Amino acid sequence: MNLDEILSLTEDALAVFGPDAELVAVSPAFRGLFQPVEAFLAPGTPWPLFLTEAVRQDLLQMEASRRLAMIEESLTDPARPASEVVAKTASGTLTFALKAASDGGFALRVARQTSDDAAEERELEQIMSKVLEACPTCLTMARIGDGHILYRSPEATALLGKGFNSRAHFVNREERADFITALLPGARVDDLRFTARHAEGHEFEAAISARLIDYRGEDVIVSSITDLTEELALQDELGRQKEQVFQSEKMSALGEVLAGVAHELNNPLSIVVGNAQMLLEDGIDGPALKRVEKVSDAAERCVGIVRAFLSMARDRPLKIESLAVDMLLDTARDAFEATEPGEIEIAIEAHEGLPPVQADEVQIVQVVTNLMINAEQAMKGQADGRIALSAMHVPEKRLVRLRVTDNGPGVPPDIAPRIFDPLFTTKEIGKGTGIGLALCHRIVTAHGGRISLDQRAKQGAAFTIDLPADTVEVDSP
Repeated sequence: MNLDEILSLTEDALAVFGPDAELVAVSPAFRGLFQPVEAFLAPGTPWPLFLTEAVRQDLLQMEASRRLAMIEESLTDPARPASEVVAKTASGTLTFALKAASDGGFALRVARQTSDDAAEERELEQIMSKVLEACPTCLTMARIGDGHILYRSPEATALLGKGFNSRAHFVNREERADFITALLPGARVDDLRFTARHAEGHEFEAAISARLIDYRGEDVIVSSITDLTEELALQDELGRQKEQVFQSEKMSALGEVLAGVAHELNNPLSIVVGNAQMLLEDGIDGPALKRVEKVSDAAERCVGIVRAFLSMARDRPLKIESLAVDMLLDTARDAFEATEPGEIEIAIEAHEGLPPVQADEVQIVQVVTNLMINAEQAMKGQADGRIALSAMHVPEKRLVRLRVTDNGPGVPPDIAPRIFDPLFTTKEIGKGTGIGLALCHRIVTAHGGRISLDQRAKQGAAFTIDLPADTVEVDSP
């Protein structure tokens, strides 16, 4: 019994092609189904020619023909299950199944969907529709070629809008190209980061996971997009808290060191203070008297600084008072000029009607003095070095803002984020400890204030110190 006789006994629509992809034989049912292309059902008809004529006679869609051609090219294993393509044709919905043969050829089986099959398919579609509508995931289906959206979940509409093209979801065309490039080799992508466009028009960071599938003869991308805005904000906050804990631990260790240093300085400072007082009591006058007074004042300031170190190391309460801002700035200038004599021009500008601040005088004067010393050292050798101290009231925030600015080289942008880190310094070995700005930060923070570097300054360095204002006495200017 030859192949034609075997095929004549089956009611299935079957066509057999040889190893060279040329038609060998067809069953009567297959011939009846493809009657319009009867002339191309003869033995020897090439597989591509059969597909072309079936499309031309509207027996097969172009996309389905393309999918069948692709499946035929990949057929290698006879044990492999038949690959199917479902297509709507003039004869109804047909299922085309390709199966490899042991001789290198293949068989094509065509089956018409029954009414039961169609009803089952409709029921399944209804179930899937309900599931997808209830799905809380941002899910879309779009053609890979032109990006046209075939389906999107309600969550996708809320996040990405009602546009008809998935390309609009990508802010940058390059990122969309990278996405397609990553998807094609393995037909899948997981958690690829990109910049997406929100339904309201703004941009946000997102991650996309996708699969490439065949849907009714077309290559379709099924993708899920996740908004990373909250996740990234949480990561930033966790990073900030981790950095705060790290800085706190470093400052605690630094406090223990400073406590030891302060104790060691107490004895020699006591001797300096005591002898200065004795000299003053001896009734000296003239230039010697001014020098001794400067020594006494400087020693007293050192004693105050040592006490401040001990206070920070032991977490003692601050000596908070209502202090005039102009007095603080004048004291800081006098302290700087006494310890750093030079040719630096110092200017003070305090707005009229400034309210007093709630602060510890010794510690805040030390902060401002330290910033001035840093500015003076940065401008070493600069002929026109200037330091400006200013203050203004910020009533809406109930604070007074002090500013210490200079016309020096400024702080390089690459190190600006680290300048308040303990033990971080850019000075030469032996000329800086990295303690000063870290202590300034700790002192101001302990006051409930904030110290920061103004990176918008066009020239030199500009530091701002925000301190709580005592607004009981003076209103906003």
